[in-house]
Amino acid sequence: MVEEMGVPIRDFVKGRTQPELGRLLGITQSAVSQMLHSGRDVRIMMDAQGRCSAIEIRQIGRRDKKTAA
Repeated sequence: MVEEMGVPIRDFVKGRTQPELGRLLGITQSAVSQMLHSGRDVRIMMDAQGRCSAIEIRQIGRRDKKTAA
């Protein structure tokens, strides 16, 4: 089941540049950088045709709310 959920972005990016990963996903290099530094659980999946997509795995109903200052 783990493979069905894709490869963690930190593992997928090894041997690739951020701009290259951005092109594969159709996003900017800065978006890739934000995903890598955010601590979010982003997974990369590649289909049979070699197209890449990204998903984020997170717990439902769990959201840290910021309190007003």
